[in-house]
Amino acid sequence: LPQAADSYYLVVALNANDEINREEIVRVLARAAGDNGFIARLTERGEEALRGYSLTMREKAALLSGDIRWLEAHLGKLNARLRTWPECSQS
Repeated sequence: LPQAADSYYLVVALNANDEINREEIVRVLARAAGDNGFIARLTERGEEALRGYSLTMREKAALLSGDIRWLEAHLGKLNARLRTWPECSQS
């Protein structure tokens, strides 16, 4: 689950038509930060690993590709903990 410090990154002003599932995205990032098995599932069976999360196709694509630019454009600057998965996926 996201930690209190992660909540800061949910407070981002977006246009109404840019609405995204910020809480769900942060849930995925927070889980990956603390669960190496989840990182393995994201790497090996990404779509399956994200089943159960309410995410759009674009959000899934950003998460699975580790698109840090997209993530930070929509969530704000991520702390080191929430950057765990995007940085792992780029290695």
